[in-house]
Amino acid sequence: MGINLLARAFGSACALYLLLGTAHAQGSVYRCTNTEGKVSYQAQPCAGAGTAQGKEIPLSTRTRPSNTEVRAQPSRPEPRVLEPQRTKPEGKRWGAEADVIVVSGYEFSSSVTQVHITHSARPVLLVLTSYHQTEWKVLPAPGTRIKAVVVGTSDERHSSVKAPPQVPVVVDELPYAYETGNIKFRELMSLLNARYGVERVLGYRGGYKLPEVVPVSGPFVPDPNLTLDGVRPEVPRVRFSFDLISVDGRRLAWTNTGPKDGKRYTGVVRGGTMSSLRGGPAAVREDGSEAYYLEGNGGTLVWAPKGFTGPTQKMTLPANLPELSWGSGMAWNTRKEVLAIVSFGGEGYFYRYDTRNRQWLGARSLQNRDLHGLALNAETGGYVAISERAELVMFNERGEMEEVQPLEKLLPDLDSTYDKGNSRLNSLTVAANGNAVAVINVRNGTVTHIWTYEQGSRKAQLTYKVVE
Repeated sequence: MGINLLARAFGSACALYLLLGTAHAQGSVYRCTNTEGKVSYQAQPCAGAGTAQGKEIPLSTRTRPSNTEVRAQPSRPEPRVLEPQRTKPEGKRWGAEADVIVVSGYEFSSSVTQVHITHSARPVLLVLTSYHQTEWKVLPAPGTRIKAVVVGTSDERHSSVKAPPQVPVVVDELPYAYETGNIKFRELMSLLNARYGVERVLGYRGGYKLPEVVPVSGPFVPDPNLTLDGVRPEVPRVRFSFDLISVDGRRLAWTNTGPKDGKRYTGVVRGGTMSSLRGGPAAVREDGSEAYYLEGNGGTLVWAPKGFTGPTQKMTLPANLPELSWGSGMAWNTRKEVLAIVSFGGEGYFYRYDTRNRQWLGARSLQNRDLHGLALNAETGGYVAISERAELVMFNERGEMEEVQPLEKLLPDLDSTYDKGNSRLNSLTVAANGNAVAVINVRNGTVTHIWTYEQGSRKAQLTYKVVE
């Protein structure tokens, strides 16, 4: 039995057909939109979809970094200071009527930050976001037309702006994003789309600490991170199925390309960071007649002999085994009646429990690896797990660690799933099928990404994605 995680169907969907191909495989990926306008990419036709239509989505572009020293431009008339104001109704069209340029950072080298913009092809919607405050000074080159300036803030404080006369300046609650491969930039793109109709960003300048002078000019090079959809999935070289478990303990069929029935599951999938609302790791027998799950901080194993809706019994560990805390992954070999549990924090352990004779079989050290998901590989009898450093960890059927394969640099779009440097990568879980592994990102009860990793070739593809 693979990984156990599942969900309740959410909403109906409509489909736009998108042809994607690789040198290794040809096939179709569907762009599905549910009733709330949420987008997912999957190989199965969208639930409730009629005849699909083809649509190409353009890649976005970003500015090419410059290695040359930037000098301040010649003096020009001092622009007037404009007070930020609330978004006007016409602001919802700005993203379509202008090219969007984003400048974002955490802090600044100077109390005044000059943004020199050279772009005459179309009007410019300039988005300025940061954590700390500065005085933004917008200096367009001759021929550059500024449609509007949007100043992003993360709290009640906001930076001041000096901009050319007659240019609207709007203050908004927007996150800073000092790199495009980060969940903060995905959040920024989502808000810019909802409020200003932005589908893509043309130019981007970002950094943890922005210099006193920030130049923005072409050439602008393609970057899918600067689009609303971001990096798109591709047709997988291999396909396989597994189950996911919902917060109420039901099983639903998934594949490495998305839900098997083509529907969308939102906010109800177990996996990722443990929470009292989403539920911790769980394992359910194939027919749903019996289940195990962890509760609290992952330190209490609960047996549900009649399934999730029946009576329960808390299980205790014998004194000779390490105390169970922060249990983060569970897999059940129902053929051999062995339940496996991994924990993180401190040394971490791999526990095994005999579900037929109802006795603990032992615990092995994880050697300080923090694991956040565990799956049985039914073909080999062993187990696979994923660590918060995106390491794939392989175990034999006795729970002995056999191999560790780093995946961080192999998983496309992984950086967009968390705030690197400020948060932990604790939203991953796994499913296994022979030589293939599905690495699954679950955030707030929703599967947002599935990567298909082939252990033999050590190659990975992004094969499913939800745009939130």
